[in-house]
Amino acid sequence: MRNRYDVIVIGLGAMGSCALATLAARGLRVLGVDRFDPPHDRGSSHGGSRVIRLSYFEHSDYVPLLRRAYEGFDRISRDAGVALRYETGLVAGGAPGNVVAAGMLRSAREHGLDVEAIDGRDLSRRYPQFRAPADWEIVCEKQGGFVRPEATIRAALSLAVRAGAEIARNAPLVDWTADDAGVRVDFGDRRANADAMVLATGAWMPQSLGLAAPKLRPTRETIVWVDDEGDPAWQHDAMPVWLFDRGSEPAVYGVPAFPGMGVQRGLKVGLHGRGPDVRPEEIDAPISREIVDESVRAAAEHVVSLTGRKVVAAKHCLYTNSLDGDFVVGLHPAHGNVAMACGFSGHGFKFAPVIGEALADLATTRKTALPIGFLSPTRFG
Repeated sequence: MRNRYDVIVIGLGAMGSCALATLAARGLRVLGVDRFDPPHDRGSSHGGSRVIRLSYFEHSDYVPLLRRAYEGFDRISRDAGVALRYETGLVAGGAPGNVVAAGMLRSAREHGLDVEAIDGRDLSRRYPQFRAPADWEIVCEKQGGFVRPEATIRAALSLAVRAGAEIARNAPLVDWTADDAGVRVDFGDRRANADAMVLATGAWMPQSLGLAAPKLRPTRETIVWVDDEGDPAWQHDAMPVWLFDRGSEPAVYGVPAFPGMGVQRGLKVGLHGRGPDVRPEEIDAPISREIVDESVRAAAEHVVSLTGRKVVAAKHCLYTNSLDGDFVVGLHPAHGNVAMACGFSGHGFKFAPVIGEALADLATTRKTALPIGFLSPTRFG
């Protein structure tokens, strides 16, 4: 390995791996560094599947980024020769006035997206897998579905290496400095220098950034897989991805079974933002039976025939929450040659290719044409 690079990328999860692949494809000398061996299950980018959707209820400004992300997933899939994105359709909503359906419809109106508003009666008629009160407000999106996190990271890193990138695995970040001459990075038992750096270390960003870190709150979430028992109604070609708003309680979501899930097979369900708050190293804590049961009960309220099915697996996953729930992407406030991405708050993986592209732009030109201004680290003051 050399000791001088154009850009060093620290953290090779969703955003870092895509940034590394983008930089390498542009012909730059790049080094990727991760404290573990990516793809791994000690951060936020694992679990076999991640929901992807266009009619974004959280903030309509995400939609242009999502369109670019869809293109990015398909490009990585094509270049690496692996299926990454499954278009199952999406149904989401809840009781009258729920924020999910209202936000999806708002994004659809602003960006001309193909969605359809239905009620609970229509939901059960179209998809007998679900039960819902007749007056529920639901939005259907044809282009919704899921992407495969581990496969995406593996493909991005493979493409990066093919284009000349180097990767240092199992090499925790020790220290870094930056000035007008470049950056110096100490990791594992090595030191390397570069013109610029990308920091994308997930729940470890407070340690990576020190006093410059925005306020972040890592939480440990629990994902559960329920045995599909070969039920065709629970497969990805019959069941859409779904999310149901529960008001003041965490939303419950699910991803259908699909080929290649491995030991984590069946219907995947979870509670969005259930918690608790943790330090990132606490991902190894024992699985909470209470949270598993709560997740299954919440899903069983609306998924027909789920009650009584066996839980076949449960895993922890880290959310790194920002103060407002939106991502934090931009240049370091004190160092224009350091790009940073964090605070993805449990809804970031679907943006990995476009965030990787934005980070590559920032690291090399200190600006990007991509519409990420609303995600700036400076918005917190």
